[in-house]
Amino acid sequence: MSRVQFWLATALGALCLVLAMANITLASMNRGLQGDIGARQQFVQQSVQLEGLYREIIRALAELGARHNDQDVRALLQRHGITYTVNAPATPAARAAVPAPRK
Repeated sequence: MSRVQFWLATALGALCLVLAMANITLASMNRGLQGDIGARQQFVQQSVQLEGLYREIIRALAELGARHNDQDVRALLQRHGITYTVNAPATPAARAAVPAPRK
């Protein structure tokens, strides 16, 4: 083997070693990122399952706040971007104007 062939083989071997180390490093980083993505997917799936419960809690808070005219509950909901309006109760005159259903 000549000197040129020796140095060419040595350089090619060193390049292969560097590329193998880069591949190992990138694979390790990829595994870590996949773990993060899996954790985020799990969080999103669990959040979707709890969405109905959250809506019921918000509805109950809004109803209680409106029923008792509780400004603290209203302020709490508004801080989180939730607003509600209180409908006026039906007056006796309005009830009388509505005809009774026929049998």
